Amino acid sequence: MIRTLALTAALSAAGAAFAHEPAPRIAPSLAAHTAEFAPPKVYEPAPGVFSAVGYGIANSIMVVGKTGVVIIDTTDSLDEAKKVWAQFEPHAGGKPIVGVIYTHNHNDHINGAAAFPLAKGAKVIAHDTLLREAAKWNGVAAPAIAARAARMYGVFLPKGTPDGFVSVGIGPYLSAFGGGGAGGFIAPNTVFADRLEVSLGGEKFVLEHAPGETEDQILVWMPDRKILFPGDNIYKAFPNLYTIRGTSYRDPVQWANSIDRMRALEAEVLVPSHTRPIVGAEAIATELTNYRDAIRFTHDQTVRWMNQGLTPDEIVEKVKLPAHLAADPYLYEHYGTVEWSVRSIFAGYMGWFGGDPASLSFDAPDVRAKEVVELAGGARQALAAAQKAFDAGRWKWTAELAGYVGRADAGLRPQADALQAKAFRQLGYDSVSPNGRNYYLERAAELEKKAPGWAQIIGARQGSQAAGLPAAAVVATFPVRLNAEKAANAQAAMGLKLAGDGDWTVRVRRGVAETPVGVAADVPLVVAATKADWVAALASPGAMQAALASGKVKIEKGDPAALASFLDLFRG
Repeated sequence: MIRTLALTAALSAAGAAFAHEPAPRIAPSLAAHTAEFAPPKVYEPAPGVFSAVGYGIANSIMVVGKTGVVIIDTTDSLDEAKKVWAQFEPHAGGKPIVGVIYTHNHNDHINGAAAFPLAKGAKVIAHDTLLREAAKWNGVAAPAIAARAARMYGVFLPKGTPDGFVSVGIGPYLSAFGGGGAGGFIAPNTVFADRLEVSLGGEKFVLEHAPGETEDQILVWMPDRKILFPGDNIYKAFPNLYTIRGTSYRDPVQWANSIDRMRALEAEVLVPSHTRPIVGAEAIATELTNYRDAIRFTHDQTVRWMNQGLTPDEIVEKVKLPAHLAADPYLYEHYGTVEWSVRSIFAGYMGWFGGDPASLSFDAPDVRAKEVVELAGGARQALAAAQKAFDAGRWKWTAELAGYVGRADAGLRPQADALQAKAFRQLGYDSVSPNGRNYYLERAAELEKKAPGWAQIIGARQGSQAAGLPAAAVVATFPVRLNAEKAANAQAAMGLKLAGDGDWTVRVRRGVAETPVGVAADVPLVVAATKADWVAALASPGAMQAALASGKVKIEKGDPAALASFLDLFRG
């Protein structure tokens, strides 16, 4: 009884301590960094070259040539692109937009294209893998990317207060989640593999494949004027060698090699697709050299320690940038971080297994949580220990231990969630990287029911990212959406005809789905629609019913009940 009273008192004291958590704050260097892109401004680093900085997360760049205008990257939404064009148009001199160049596939560079009034026959240029790369993030992995991106970019955080959103590090904000981001992508009509020399608007451009932040990344070079557009291979922040919203491996060696090729050009003007331009050959050479050195240092030292048998958790304690690089404002951790990069590099070479056989196969998370809290004497004792850690400023351990308590004891879950949210908040306030800050603060808000959770985010974004994808990429999402439990004994098939884009069979075979081209003769169900109408109809059962009623989706074989039953296999 005495022990119970003591624990109750400890938990009561813990609750009282919650009211005295350290005040909201912003890391000083992060607060100062916001001035890089606020207020929004159009810069003219060279005659006829304009960079719109601060209009959404990414810059849009305009080159006014002798006879026409070229747009390099188009921002992340139609809304922002319209604002940019309103600023660009007075400088365009009435010349037509004869070309759009995408430096890579990320949505913040391609989603605003339709807001620019392209001339008839205008070239839309990209690397020949852009659509394939875009399909990874806007197709099969779209739900996870959307939810994690919402957290990383602080989409639902309060704005303009020390406890909320500051920036996204390489731009002021992400506007696409605000409703202005869908539908602005225009597919490329001109693609290349390695190098393309092209005349646009009376100016000579050389485009080269320069893999780095993405596999399809390109550099744009105006040799006659020594102006370099590096895309996202350099910006004023430590490079995102790994992004916590999720990504495939970003090879640091390729990235550094691409920068070395840029260094060899000896550019006199550098206009990145995030943050401000740099003018002057010496300044450009210095930043490009430091940037590639930081990338190579992080890679090389990670591999060095990896080859000596250290695990990722051990290596992150070893790899720290040399002082001269850490002091360069272009390498402040205002976007990527060295720690995240080390973990990604290790995984890029070795995969998920860190080398400790104890981690080859863990008990289930709930089992582990119960075992951990039992070591503390029970869930209440563990929660008291977590509060003690919070009071001592040990936010990381507080967050981890409170998470175990919430899993192990449903009755204490509300208190554990509340404590974990407070720990996440403190970790966010201390974070120099806005990616880390936003992710911590968003997750804290979710735990306190102050922000949408995972399911709500992906529900709201359903279909919007698929609108610009090739039909084959849309169809490719069926297998990864199959509910294997529902379909464990199912043998079913549907023919899908997307007008002007092709025909497919979606076949379910005992927990597995495949999507061969063409409608098989034995399918009992065949539906037809345009790609756009099909994507919209898939959003929900109600949307499908409305599409059938309006005739936007037609059943050529079978009936609505059969269609509803088949599609239900892909929900949940």
